[in-house]
Amino acid sequence: MKEKFKEFVKNNPNLVDYVKNNNKSWQDLFEIYALYGEDKDIWKNYLNTNKTGIDDLVKMIQNVNLDSVKNTVDSLQKAIGILKSISNKGNEEIYEKKETYKDLDD
Repeated sequence: MKEKFKEFVKNNPNLVDYVKNNNKSWQDLFEIYALYGEDKDIWKNYLNTNKTGIDDLVKMIQNVNLDSVKNTVDSLQKAIGILKSISNKGNEEIYEKKETYKDLDD
């Protein structure tokens, strides 16, 4: 019986995630396996962990406020533009000072 259960787990790797995420022990799952075998109706709740994750991701994407994302991107672009202009002004001052020193050498 244990070997069949191990093979069942190897063929259904979602069970590993289920045990990690849902406070179920391997003993609990083994007892279910001993009672019901590989009956798909019994195991559907334990094997659909990936589907649930994808459904949650789709719902999250549907709830994204695109206007808010656009406003955030626009704000970031403005901030980057300000930083660029500040850094360019700093470079211009350095170049001007070098020219001033050059004048002193003449």
